[in-house]
Amino acid sequence: MKSMKDMSIKEMESIHGRRDKGFFRNASIKYKIAIITGVTMLIPMVTLAVLMLTFYNRAILERSNRQTEENIRIMSERIATVVDNGSVCANHLTIELSDLYNNRDMRLVTRNSKLLGTLNSARIVYMGIDSIIFTDCEDTFISTDPSALNYVDEIYELIQETNLENNTGQPVLLDIKNAIDLDGEGTVTLAKRVINVTSGTPLGYLLINIDKSKLVESAWSEISFYLLYDMTGDSIQGDYSESLLQDKDKLEEIYYGSDSLIRYSGESWVIKRTVLEPYGWTVIGITNLNRFNVTGSEFFLILLIAGGIGILLLAITVFATATLITRPLTRLHDGAEKIAEGDMSVRFHFNTRDEIGMLGRIFNYMTQRNTELLIAVDEEAKKKREYELALIQEQVKPHFLYNTLDIIIMLIEMNRSAEAKRVTQKLANYYKNSLSGSDETVTVGRECEIVSDYLELQRMRYGNNLRFKIEVDEEAQKAHIPKMTFQPLVENAIYHGLKLKEGMGSINIFGHLDDWNVIIRIEDTGIGMDEETLAALKARLDVNSKDGESEGHFGVYSADHRLKLYFGEEYGLSFESEYGKGTVVTIKIPYT
Repeated sequence: MKSMKDMSIKEMESIHGRRDKGFFRNASIKYKIAIITGVTMLIPMVTLAVLMLTFYNRAILERSNRQTEENIRIMSERIATVVDNGSVCANHLTIELSDLYNNRDMRLVTRNSKLLGTLNSARIVYMGIDSIIFTDCEDTFISTDPSALNYVDEIYELIQETNLENNTGQPVLLDIKNAIDLDGEGTVTLAKRVINVTSGTPLGYLLINIDKSKLVESAWSEISFYLLYDMTGDSIQGDYSESLLQDKDKLEEIYYGSDSLIRYSGESWVIKRTVLEPYGWTVIGITNLNRFNVTGSEFFLILLIAGGIGILLLAITVFATATLITRPLTRLHDGAEKIAEGDMSVRFHFNTRDEIGMLGRIFNYMTQRNTELLIAVDEEAKKKREYELALIQEQVKPHFLYNTLDIIIMLIEMNRSAEAKRVTQKLANYYKNSLSGSDETVTVGRECEIVSDYLELQRMRYGNNLRFKIEVDEEAQKAHIPKMTFQPLVENAIYHGLKLKEGMGSINIFGHLDDWNVIIRIEDTGIGMDEETLAALKARLDVNSKDGESEGHFGVYSADHRLKLYFGEEYGLSFESEYGKGTVVTIKIPYT
């Protein structure tokens, strides 16, 4: 797994992005500034708009209430006036009828003619009267509306049902259900028992029909409607075009309710009421608030347009300001990414003297310092690698040289000069290949030649007890590897593996390409390692320990450490081993 210092900026941002999925937290500064500023400005704008609409609607509602109440008051006075006129008319007709009936010399036909003329005159003189009906105790029936002759029986029945014969002579306003509707347009009937003012004897009954249009509908408008209810809750109904007035359930709710604001069919209606004294009748005013507020939609549209323009200008201003602030920050971000990826030539040039300009100059100073430090570290690391390489080269066991020289001397004494020459030549080639040259790395093929010379010398020493084989693909031989990587591993296999096993054994080296990596396997048939020893070895490799000389594994740790220094932590050595069967060392390097 990569350490944090080896990760790129984007990789670390990706990890943090997976840990924290909050949009606002992960958003760029530009959008944070835009969101915060936008919300800060929108809240007062929306609050102002809501308050304006609230106060405006409240003012419209109060104005509608006042106007409806005033119209009800005026209409109540009008109704009272019309009804009072009907009462005055009834009293006037009582006097006129008494005079006609007290004239004994007048013929019946003449009297009836004069009665009709008197009724017609009164209907014209007194406002709001639709028709007048008079019937005397002798069953004389006279009406200003000829259609009343079709309702004679109903009228007599009405007189009996309403108990007018017990009337004291004062005009009585009949319930709406008892009104005499001659033309089907709706009327209100004022009834009176006529008493002779001279003799005090009953003359008959007077029914004065008042046109409902004179009471209610004359006050109707496009926005206001008025309903008249008697004491029993009956109302004068007509052909209403408004859906609200056609809904009987809603009308019943309005009648039994109180002053309020109701919603019906998407519209608001103001309900006001008053009671007419002394009749006990109720007048209800209904005003369509949507139609009353004719400028409300225009006001809302103006507010909407102004708000939209304000929001658009706000968005442009906010994003322009955010861009002005975040553009240099974006340059800093992009430059920092390049620096993190190793491009130390990045420099920032800001003309401003603000905080961002100061930050850019600090970045430039830090980059310059980092460049100098990296150069120093690189030189130190190079010296360190050279030291390690020299140290490994010095680890070539002196007794290897001594033993080889002993072999040469022994061969010369045995007059086997050709073999002595061959051993000497191999020894010279080995030291020439392994110790000469200033390059830190060599090709895998060259490294195979060095280890081949070393193994030839070892085989001359141990004879047939040591066998080896080297098979590395041609392409894999082109890859580069730190010099003296194979030799300490092979030496470790001989002295800590093969020599501890009776009859020794063999060492095989195989290499091949795996994608863009080169895999080298060094296999021995030595004594191997138990699980505990293998685990300890792997643990020390994980921490790149180099404290292993006393245990005989200095070359192993150094080889692994140098591979990681050259190529990265994902490269190096890995071990597989089974006690009694042998060990496999796998070298992984990039194909370079």
